[in-house]
Amino acid sequence: MEAEKLAGLLGLAFRAGHLVPGAEMSLKLIRDKKAQVALLEPQASANTLKKMRDACNHYGIQVMLLDAGILGKACGRPGMAAAAVKTGSFARQLITMNTNDVADNAAAQ
Repeated sequence: MEAEKLAGLLGLAFRAGHLVPGAEMSLKLIRDKKAQVALLEPQASANTLKKMRDACNHYGIQVMLLDAGILGKACGRPGMAAAAVKTGSFARQLITMNTNDVADNAAAQ
């Protein structure tokens, strides 16, 4: 996935209120079945990663692992390591971008 394009989409989703920052608020959104995509960065603590992944597996939410710093750059909150995207067009666009990226990486190998 192109980092600049992804950061732009995440920033737009954040400003529109469709991206919920932080692990606790994201978990609440997931448990309320209002999230479609969970976003995690490698600097998240092991406990946060486990909680988010377990909740996503239980509720059938897609998890995207991002490069370090993308969430903070997109939202203007450095150090953010977890977020969730509400169900809707932003989530569908992220899933499409992720699917295209996986297909491109497979074709390159």
